[in-house]
Amino acid sequence: VEASMETLRATFETNFFGAYAVTRSLLPLVLQSSAGRIVNVSSELGSLTGHSNPSWKYDAVNPFAYVASKTALNALTVSLAKELRGTQVKVNSVNPGYTATDLNNFQGPLTVEEGAREPVRLALLEDEGPTGGFFEDGGEIAW
Repeated sequence: VEASMETLRATFETNFFGAYAVTRSLLPLVLQSSAGRIVNVSSELGSLTGHSNPSWKYDAVNPFAYVASKTALNALTVSLAKELRGTQVKVNSVNPGYTATDLNNFQGPLTVEEGAREPVRLALLEDEGPTGGFFEDGGEIAW
């Protein structure tokens, strides 16, 4: 596994520490809501179950800094969901899919509208909806 410390730090700053800081800052307001929702935008590449399976469709893909940061984000999702049990807050991770944005020079096959569908669904979950899960448009993803 190869990644420079600079790349690791920069990637974690964006994908993990940024989400952690914003969530912790806004959590008092989210807790006041009658339908608080936290949706962490992750990636299927953050699935340890996927990476441990040699026949996984992304087995040959291993951008380590990105993978590690999204796996850490998924761990944050699980930890927050546990912390907030007994409240009205739902916490989930979502894989929006490979969406055509300026971050990837518009290379993704999904439109922004298609990529936003599942994150929006999770943000608008009913009170009985899941918490502590990892989802994509096709259903739940194994951690």
